Amino acid sequence: MDRFRPGAWRLWLAVVVTCALLRTLGQLLGAPFLGYEIPYLIITCSAPLMILAGVRLHRPARPGGWITLAVGQAAYAAGDVIFSFDVWSTGNMAEPTPGDMFYLSSYVLTGAAVLTFIRRRTPGWNLATAVDALVVALSSGLLTWVFLVEPVASDSTLPMAAKLTEASYPILDLMLLILAVRLVLGAGARTPALYLLFGYLGVMFAADTGYAVVGLLGGENTTEPFTGGLWVVSLGLIAACALHPSMRDFDTPSHTATPDATPARLTVLTCAVLMVPGLQFVLHTIGKDLNVPLASAACTVMFLLVMARMAGLVAAQRRAADTDGLTGISNRRHFEETLASECRRAARAGYGIGLLMIDIDHFKKINDTYGHPAGDRVLSEVARRLSSGNRAGLLLARYGGEEFIALIPHVGAGELPAIAERNRLAVAELPFAATDQTLITVTASVGAASAPGHLADPAELLRAADQALYAAKAAGRNRAVVAPTVHTPATAHG
Repeated sequence: MDRFRPGAWRLWLAVVVTCALLRTLGQLLGAPFLGYEIPYLIITCSAPLMILAGVRLHRPARPGGWITLAVGQAAYAAGDVIFSFDVWSTGNMAEPTPGDMFYLSSYVLTGAAVLTFIRRRTPGWNLATAVDALVVALSSGLLTWVFLVEPVASDSTLPMAAKLTEASYPILDLMLLILAVRLVLGAGARTPALYLLFGYLGVMFAADTGYAVVGLLGGENTTEPFTGGLWVVSLGLIAACALHPSMRDFDTPSHTATPDATPARLTVLTCAVLMVPGLQFVLHTIGKDLNVPLASAACTVMFLLVMARMAGLVAAQRRAADTDGLTGISNRRHFEETLASECRRAARAGYGIGLLMIDIDHFKKINDTYGHPAGDRVLSEVARRLSSGNRAGLLLARYGGEEFIALIPHVGAGELPAIAERNRLAVAELPFAATDQTLITVTASVGAASAPGHLADPAELLRAADQALYAAKAAGRNRAVVAPTVHTPATAHG
């Protein structure tokens, strides 16, 4: 079975291209309605089955999003069948039709599936990518309102049900556009499945927009050949996405912690912000001015969103500069800056400060025996254990190599031995997974030092904790040693 999987999506796309040509050329050449509608129905009815076939073939770890996508496409196919039957049997194309309920529910289900993929691919990016997408949505939404929604809403010849139905489609198309922007601006692997899904969203948006524009211009929407061909292509792309082998790992979480201020991202935001004044200029040129309060409000909101986004990007870059890339905790530079400022605060307020130096025992032997990837896993797990088992307010950092350091404000000398021992046990109590099949014992030596607030000096604290760590190693490792309380007067704190 495996040798047939790589070619399934190519074979499907060949069928899609054939049906798209039959749909478009058949209508252009004057074929009977069923002559060009049947190729379309073949694709729309097969798409949900192909998605389920892709799930069965490739067995993704979390199939929920794909199942939702298949249900959404099944609803779309039901709407197509009902609509085509109405046109063939009665020639009635006035909205709303019974198929509209299925079409509209399909948009919602498809959006839910794509949002599931986005959240899994880029956990922690929801706010950042949502702001980016909202900026694009505001500018695109204004275009949608001016050219698609407002003409329908102001048409006195349409009944209310028809107005609501026709206005729903561009709004839901806009929702898919927002999701497409979030998808392409997110992290995660750039696999063929991603491009096929993005192609589906883009082609569907283009086809729906063309359908709406033709309707506003007085054309025959249901017999327009090119939008029909685009719909065939879009439905084919979503099924090909599920049939492609890369769908198996499509929603694997990205290890990128925060979105970067890439040129592509900034270009998208810049174009979105300039779209509103550009629209206003074009309308003014043709003698139809854009509603000033609407344009002003849109520009104001987008400006505030972009400023918030820039502030978020600056904060993300600052966090990245302060964070150790492997373990996700603070790095040495950030720790030393925080230690200096905490000592100044302690000197003014009079509270005690504690310091722990934690060194993994025989770490070089782990690297030599199991390889550097195993050493990296051990470092990451040590950082996780030390972070999860400590008191609020403690700052943990990777100080260098296999050495960690912890700053403990508001601590007395009598509390420090128990805290140091608890950190030693956090490392030694449970084995570590050096590889997927190998568990090893890892221990750590801990050196601790403390000082009362008026004597809290960064250099003296570091010296005392380092000496205590040296003593712990000399005594046989896997133990905690507490240095005598620092009594050296602090230097000037400014």
